[in-house]
Amino acid sequence: MKLYGFGSNGSGQLGIGNTEDTSLPQICLLADYQEWPSSIKTIKSGGNHTLVLLESGQLFVSGCIRDGRAGLPSSTDSITKFSEVPPSAFGSSKVKFCSALWEASVVVTDDNQVYTFGVGSKGELGTGNGVKELANELEISWPDKEQIVDLSSGMGHTVVTLSNGDVYGWGNGRKGQLGAPNEITWQPRKIQNLSFQVVRAVCGTDFTYLVGETGLGHHAILGSDKWKVRSSAPSSTLDWNQLTASWGSVFTLSTSGNFHAWGRNDYGQLGPEKPQLGFTRIIAGSEHAIAMTDSGTVIVWGWGEHGNCGPRINSQGDVKGWWNEIHASSFGKSHKIIGIAAGYATTFVWTEEAKDQPN
Repeated sequence: MKLYGFGSNGSGQLGIGNTEDTSLPQICLLADYQEWPSSIKTIKSGGNHTLVLLESGQLFVSGCIRDGRAGLPSSTDSITKFSEVPPSAFGSSKVKFCSALWEASVVVTDDNQVYTFGVGSKGELGTGNGVKELANELEISWPDKEQIVDLSSGMGHTVVTLSNGDVYGWGNGRKGQLGAPNEITWQPRKIQNLSFQVVRAVCGTDFTYLVGETGLGHHAILGSDKWKVRSSAPSSTLDWNQLTASWGSVFTLSTSGNFHAWGRNDYGQLGPEKPQLGFTRIIAGSEHAIAMTDSGTVIVWGWGEHGNCGPRINSQGDVKGWWNEIHASSFGKSHKIIGIAAGYATTFVWTEEAKDQPN
């Protein structure tokens, strides 16, 4: 398996061994391993740091580490190769979920513990009134013993979904993205007055999108209606399969492969109208999106000023009204793309060598 990154890289958050932005996929490097010790489960990127979570429960980070946001000792401002966060940081438990805020990170372990680290002046760390910086991982005092089944963070707030359908959040809730009252929330607080059991949540900058079990159509958007992210939402999402959110937009992919997006579109974030390609995966970054098609090609569109949408952009630095394509063949004759991720002006794809087909 090989991981490639492109886009914003001023602090080494792409993990490609330097701090230069790039519009072409570059191979990501490991500091202490010859190859990734397990397959990639997910990648989450914050303002200038990236978290790579493996199926083995190991967590790797690259980029800015000076304020503890990446979970490593900050003997230097940044690192340009992916380094493993010591398992001892989380009580030797395996990591189940991770998320990244602008200057902080959140981890949920397989024993249902929640850890935060980094910087946040509006409750992003969730560890109590006035706590604005954590150089080392700190376990949150968690108010509910139900299993955590989902984790999502925006630029300044975090939401967790529990197995019983309850949702808790913390951080900047002044736009109502954490429910009432609209305020900074310094510790996990249950989101009240929801009329359905939540199974999935995604976070934008000033909103949170919550959905119930697929087939029932239940959903809710909490927070600001900037960019009409609430008022332009569909009346229901009956057959949702995948959800993702950028800073100002929401993207859904149905079980039948239908793609729908709404919200901010000044940089072309919502993508080309009625794309003729069948999507199998969709992920949103800060103000761009990346999708995998049923043919194995990856397409990218939206705000691409830092190269995160590829080299072909308009005069404003956007991919608007079209998409850029990434073909598996560009990584090698026998390679196929098996995963995609997007962060704050960063884009990642990972590949594997295709097995020989029988004669």
